[in-house]
Amino acid sequence: MVSPDSAVRRLMRDTGKLLQPYGFDGAEPSWARIVPGGVARVGRTRATRTWTDGQQLLRFGLTLSATPLAWWEFRNWCAERLLQPPIPLDEATGPGLIPDGLAADVTELWCLRTDPEQQGHAQSGDIEAIRAQLPRRVHAYARRALQLLEPDRYLDELLALPDPHPHIWAAIAILLTAHGPTPQLDNAIAHLRLSGTTASPHAEDVIAYVAARTALV
Repeated sequence: MVSPDSAVRRLMRDTGKLLQPYGFDGAEPSWARIVPGGVARVGRTRATRTWTDGQQLLRFGLTLSATPLAWWEFRNWCAERLLQPPIPLDEATGPGLIPDGLAADVTELWCLRTDPEQQGHAQSGDIEAIRAQLPRRVHAYARRALQLLEPDRYLDELLALPDPHPHIWAAIAILLTAHGPTPQLDNAIAHLRLSGTTASPHAEDVIAYVAARTALV
């Protein structure tokens, strides 16, 4: 018998092993893989605890993210302007604007309950049920994170979002910059200018970045 915290650590070690064939490396709570399109990441959500009739319930799940190379280049351009050190690619994060796009049955949080007959210990049935689900979930999360870094995939999904807010238009402009001056890029910049710096604090940085990069094309 093990405590809920120990059970989570063991399950996350299993998760790390299952992620290795997909090229992910790291340790709990996050594993990453660098590909030509950027950095993909799979991790563990923050655990939450509740108590019902004296029984502890610990809920947690998996999470994913994808940081396109163009976004990382923009963040490092901003860091250079502020005389800050560059961000290593394996530490890059953002923009975090795309829904995970996964089915509900692989995104529902797991629940570890304490054993009423063994206070402080997680129910073995819960542990084994989660372990049995790990391969399918790891496959779904790893595949989706890598999918978002296929050529223009992140950009295409941003463009498909309904009613983009200013932060989305900023990311669209940044990702479009790699294609040089285009009507789509002009449209994204126009939306950013309309939103103003109040709605998008980085709008001026994005516009300046686009101008600098497209001038080199």
